[in-house]
Amino acid sequence: MSLAVREGELRRAREDHDIARTEKEAMERERNTSVHVATERVLEVWGLREHLTQMEGQPAGEAEGRGRVLEGDALWVELEAARRREDWLANEAASGHAEIL
Repeated sequence: MSLAVREGELRRAREDHDIARTEKEAMERERNTSVHVATERVLEVWGLREHLTQMEGQPAGEAEGRGRVLEGDALWVELEAARRREDWLANEAASGHAEIL
């Protein structure tokens, strides 16, 4: 095999390596972004759960530091939003992002 052929093969191997590294870095950035977003949503859901737990059993007119309790309908809307976020997180986990949970 001639030197020119080997140099060509080496150049192609380096190019393939560079392409693979670039693709890997892009996938890692995408994964990190997905994990960051999912983590924020988990914390948000936990916050809503804590808020709802604290509100349970409080007499009407008393809310934690707000001076009023959310209307029943508004509370259910907030609870439904938390459930939708939990569904989204379950879907994320099922699609390969289980390490965030």
